[in-house]
Amino acid sequence: MKEQDIRPADIFARYLELAKQDAHDFFQEQGRFVAVACPVCAEDRPRDAFVKDGFSYVVCQACGSLYNTPRPPLDMIGRYYEQAPSVKYWATDFYKATEAARRESMFAPRAAHLAGLARDYGMEGGSLLDLGSGFGILLEEVAKTGAFAQVRGVDCSPDLAAVCRDKGFEVIGKNVEDLTPADGPVDLAVSFEVLEHLFDPAVFLRGAGQVLRPGGLLLLTTLTSDGFDLRLLGPHAKAVQPPYHINFPSRAGLERLLARSGFKLLELTTPGRLDVDIVRNTLAENPAIELDPLWADLVGSEDEKLRAGLQEFLAQNRLSSHLMLLVAKEAA
Repeated sequence: MKEQDIRPADIFARYLELAKQDAHDFFQEQGRFVAVACPVCAEDRPRDAFVKDGFSYVVCQACGSLYNTPRPPLDMIGRYYEQAPSVKYWATDFYKATEAARRESMFAPRAAHLAGLARDYGMEGGSLLDLGSGFGILLEEVAKTGAFAQVRGVDCSPDLAAVCRDKGFEVIGKNVEDLTPADGPVDLAVSFEVLEHLFDPAVFLRGAGQVLRPGGLLLLTTLTSDGFDLRLLGPHAKAVQPPYHINFPSRAGLERLLARSGFKLLELTTPGRLDVDIVRNTLAENPAIELDPLWADLVGSEDEKLRAGLQEFLAQNRLSSHLMLLVAKEAA
């Protein structure tokens, strides 16, 4: 899989252009921004990192996570997600242009992985809840596996919830933070690329815990500050995209976040496949970015086998920026 497969350059560039403009238009009242401690480990020991599109990012000196502070309050973020042209563009033009490729390259493999977890952890015939079901692609692919008797979603957007219901799935129309035990219990909850968006990830995780049975599993992915492309590119990384991505947890920070949110870590992997391609494409678009010559030569090499070997090395050694965690709800 290449970056171009799931993020066609022209469409993605247009989205980034809109996002940059929205970051200016929707967040001019920076006097209302809220200073926060590290949203990952909860300690308040920030070190200035950089400013991007008017948003300040810091590194937590306790756990190494990268995060935005001060950050917009929840009402300002809510207005952005409801009205911003970049959000609408992602949900319409971007989605339509990439749905088939993402279904094949991302959602079908994820569904197969979830079916494997059902077998490995004795949950076949159990229940799955997608925390942020969007257009329902994952729900469809999971249902095809037949691994779960019940496949449901959670989405606070009435429009997206309606899309999933039209496909025949039950959807809980709430924020994950507002879930209660009455919405469960479920055997396995999943959350793909959500933590990096949240004002307070701990509140989100506690909401997820509300619907899991004791010992139930949560599979989640996020972007990590320890990852290859983020560490090399810093503020030039396209993933650093305020106010959309405001948290980049470190591996050490995530372990602390999970512990204080009532979860036990079972597995931590970085199965990313795009780090090298992302850095290569970013350097091609912006040759003025300065990297250590060795890394620039490696990612810029015309030897595709070499680049594939480097990506495999990153994935196997927990160095990809795409991080996956499997955690279990601790007994009360």
